[in-house]
Amino acid sequence: MSAQQPKRLNLKLKKFDMTKIKHDKVVVLIGKRETGKSFLVKDLLWHHQGLPCGTVISGTEGANQFYGKMVPSMFIHEEYSPLVLANVLKRQKLIGKKILKDMTERGTTSVDPRNFLILDDCLFDTTWIRDRNVRYLFMNGRHVHTMFIITMQYAMGIPPALRTNIDYVFILRENMVNNRRKLYEQYAGMFPDFDSFCQVMNQCTENYECLVIDNNAKSNRLEDQVFWYKAAPRPDFKMCAQEFWSHSAAYAKDDDGDDFDPTNGGRARKVHLNVQRN
Repeated sequence: MSAQQPKRLNLKLKKFDMTKIKHDKVVVLIGKRETGKSFLVKDLLWHHQGLPCGTVISGTEGANQFYGKMVPSMFIHEEYSPLVLANVLKRQKLIGKKILKDMTERGTTSVDPRNFLILDDCLFDTTWIRDRNVRYLFMNGRHVHTMFIITMQYAMGIPPALRTNIDYVFILRENMVNNRRKLYEQYAGMFPDFDSFCQVMNQCTENYECLVIDNNAKSNRLEDQVFWYKAAPRPDFKMCAQEFWSHSAAYAKDDDGDDFDPTNGGRARKVHLNVQRN
């Protein structure tokens, strides 16, 4: 007697619509190196070119200059610092007060409060996840009009209390079973079982495609919560207001004014000292 063949079921997943992601959402992208994560980030930002201000923290920016083509250099940091996030939130709260004042006095405002913050592969510094401002952005980012984008290589970088506040998860190709299981357990619990998740991963993450999980779905149907997506190649574009680009260019020009002096920490000497020894 031959073994019973498994039943074949059809799961129709729709292509994700990037325009669904509004400017005040928390978005997480998970993928190892060379799975197309940066390409996907560029595609996401391309859909939000109108955001007037933003901040990027990326440890690899000095090597690849990836964000420098899209974001003014004054808003790009190579190391995580609590002060950077504190300044972002301070700015957003001041803008909120300005808008409230305008609406109270004139009934209208010309201030655009939208903002974005990107933490790009910052898991090597585990201190960021304990920063109270990070927790605030996870839970209240919409109140300060901030799109919070986190990219990381591993599933376990964000604690459970904060994972429940993620709006969209992009999962790129992952071939290690243990890592897949973590992805399933931490982010993809809407699948009926691990095997179903793996089958969908196999079919939807090849050729730089990815799975997209919409945690804002108002339906329990799998097809309304899970989508597939492939980032499209986008031409170069610039985020943030033109005034910030002009300011960054002027700052860079001023910063290039000193000549390199290997005996003086890379800066030209202001004063030459003649040392007399008795």
